[in-house]
Amino acid sequence: MDVTTCLKSLLLAIRQYRNIRGTLNASLLQKQIEDVSALKCSRILSSGQVLPSECLNGLLEVAGDPNTSPALTGSILSLLAHLASDAESKEALHSRYNIVGTLASVVHCNRATPEEPIVLQCLQVLQHLTYNVRILHCASHIDDLLTFLMLNIQSQNDDITKPCLGLMANLCRNNQSVQVQIKSQSNVKAFYRTLLKFLGHNCLTVVVFALSVLSSLTLSEEVGQKLFNAKNIHQTFQLIFNITVNGDGTLTRNYAVDLLVDLLKNAKIADYLTNYKHLPVCLSEVVGLLHGKDPDTAVKVLELLVSLCSVPPLRRLICQTVLKPAAPRLQPTGRNPTHARGAEPGLALLQWATRPLQGPEHCCLLALELFTELFEVGAMCHSNIHMDAGPKVSQQNIAQSRTPPPLARLLPIVHPGAMCSPGRFILV
Repeated sequence: MDVTTCLKSLLLAIRQYRNIRGTLNASLLQKQIEDVSALKCSRILSSGQVLPSECLNGLLEVAGDPNTSPALTGSILSLLAHLASDAESKEALHSRYNIVGTLASVVHCNRATPEEPIVLQCLQVLQHLTYNVRILHCASHIDDLLTFLMLNIQSQNDDITKPCLGLMANLCRNNQSVQVQIKSQSNVKAFYRTLLKFLGHNCLTVVVFALSVLSSLTLSEEVGQKLFNAKNIHQTFQLIFNITVNGDGTLTRNYAVDLLVDLLKNAKIADYLTNYKHLPVCLSEVVGLLHGKDPDTAVKVLELLVSLCSVPPLRRLICQTVLKPAAPRLQPTGRNPTHARGAEPGLALLQWATRPLQGPEHCCLLALELFTELFEVGAMCHSNIHMDAGPKVSQQNIAQSRTPPPLARLLPIVHPGAMCSPGRFILV
């Protein structure tokens, strides 16, 4: 069955259900939703056609009804996650539909039973939809959603804590109105204490989520200044590079890179990074990830490198790391020794730069942007490419980057609680 026929059948089932909300019509509607979910129609929302729009508006109305069964609501949430699999469809969902407000209302209606599967599923879809998207605080039910998240982040239910932290990290990032709303709550100090405790959690994803929320809310406050001061910030750098290189899942890597990108906007933290003694080694390993064929990893690596180029003392070091000839590289324990010697990083970057423009998250544009940064540096120091990397990066560190020791020795994959325990973060 083609997409148009399926959508027409879905629209008919929506209308029948709205007219008579019985068990039979609910089952028929759920069946039609599952049929559409099985089709490859992820970009249909960005087509601007009327039929998909009518179907989605009808489904959001059904999902937002407190009387809708959890099974039917769950089917709608699964379809939404399927439709939002690409950036264009996500943008269409946010610009044309009250998608966040509707899902926030579903969470609010089930706030008394946060352990229910429908709540967890809704939070996961919300986290996916709000990643790298700035949500207006005036959207419906956002205040209720923030209250729910703060309450359940402080609960003892690990199943609900993780998606709540991830969603909170999305909502807080670069969103001053949401940050002000959270800071105005009477229990904000207890909320901060809970976030600090999560720095010793045994799941690295939870640690990164908590650090992301803390950086958004407290970086300019006393708590944040103590947490991200010179005594503690190198542990954060260690965690971020460890996750980026050794991996703890694509989701965790994305949030770890985003955290460092955000921290670099603070001049003091950017200065701390230029003096991080393991930075040349870490950069060499990060650039090595470009040899892979995973576009999702390449996007985050390129975003990180472009962001690092915004720190003037680091641009020359990045240029040297990317454009230097290939050399034997010692690998962390567990890596395939046959890949110990890779192609020149510059050639790997060139391959991403020549990919189709329609590639995932526009890899080629990021690669071209990085090339622009590197060539600007090269033009300024073409006669002496190995000159000192600037007052903030010592000649000794640059020399170390030419023959880096294995990252596993510097950034061991240890128990996260031991690596990031609250006792290691000095807040006095």
